[in-house]
Amino acid sequence: MRVALYARVSTADKDQNPENQLVLLRREAERAGDTIIKEYVDEKSGGSSNRKAFQEMMRDAGKRRFDLVRVFALDRFSSEGIEKVFEHTAALEQAGVQFWSYCEPQLNTTGPMASLFKAIISWAAGYRNQRHSENVRLGHARKRAEVAAAGEVYQHGRRPIGKDIEAEVKRLGAEGLSRRKISEATGVSVSTVQKYLTS
Repeated sequence: MRVALYARVSTADKDQNPENQLVLLRREAERAGDTIIKEYVDEKSGGSSNRKAFQEMMRDAGKRRFDLVRVFALDRFSSEGIEKVFEHTAALEQAGVQFWSYCEPQLNTTGPMASLFKAIISWAAGYRNQRHSENVRLGHARKRAEVAAAGEVYQHGRRPIGKDIEAEVKRLGAEGLSRRKISEATGVSVSTVQKYLTS
């Protein structure tokens, strides 16, 4: 099997060395008869996925350059929280790339627990999408109520257009702001800004 090894240490801890993780991962890859395609190493906090080697690995996974990602532990892969971990492993799964952790074999998408973990990944991804949709819906409902209380009409995706907005557009225009800047400041379209400025 073609594998990628991923190791991460925190820049805050000078005693950590990614080689300690890689030695064990290489040994497991050799034991399984894997071909190591690449080793990806980050020296950065795992609290964000904005890590150079991690991003490169995920891009390469999307290109199917390997079949399996081996990591020492889940918190080395990501410490962003369980939702993000599921999101990342789901992205690997969708690319046809399996996930294997040295310290958490129960979370591997290989072996006897694979079906259960994949089901959890799928559930988590669906739950996250559902929650996002619900948050968007609640946000629109709150905004509609606020706008109605002000006696204006709510327009989805843009700031409500009322008498105050037109006055604000004209005031900003008089100050010399560009139409684009006025649009960004007021939340109305550039074409509406143009209409107000020429009326």
